[in-house]
Amino acid sequence: MPIILKNLQKKIPIPKHKILNVAKAAVRKLKSEHECLSIVFVGSARMRMLNKKYLKHDYVTDVLTFDLGDKAAEIIICPKVAFSNAKAHQSSTEKEIILYVVHGLLHLAGYDDHEGKDIVQMRQMEIKLLGGKG
Repeated sequence: MPIILKNLQKKIPIPKHKILNVAKAAVRKLKSEHECLSIVFVGSARMRMLNKKYLKHDYVTDVLTFDLGDKAAEIIICPKVAFSNAKAHQSSTEKEIILYVVHGLLHLAGYDDHEGKDIVQMRQMEIKLLGGKG
C-alpha cells in the first residue's frame, strides 16, 4: 500500500522515515484493506477548522482519521499538539506523533476510544503496535 506523507506545517520537524516504517508495520499487522493512505501534518488553525467542519468540535485536536471510500484513507495530525502533549507526558514529540499515526490506523481498523472498555482495548493495541513501548 502506498503511504503518502504531506507536511503542511513548518514549525515541528517530522521524522518521515520513522513514521513510514511504523505505519507500514502497523498496516501489515492490522491487515488493512485500504489501498492508499495519506498522512498529513497541519498547523493548529487548519486542525481546528477541520475538527469544527467535520466533527462539530471547535478546538484543536491531535489526530483526525477519515475513511475516504474507494479503499483510501487519510490521517491528519497536528504536530503542535504532539509537542504540547509530549511535554505534559515527559515524552518526545517524535514518539507522540508516531503514537498519533498508530491511533489513526486503529480508528481505520474499527477501533474506538469513546467508552471505558473501548479505550482500554485501543491503548493495549497501541502498545502492541508500538512494540511494547507505551
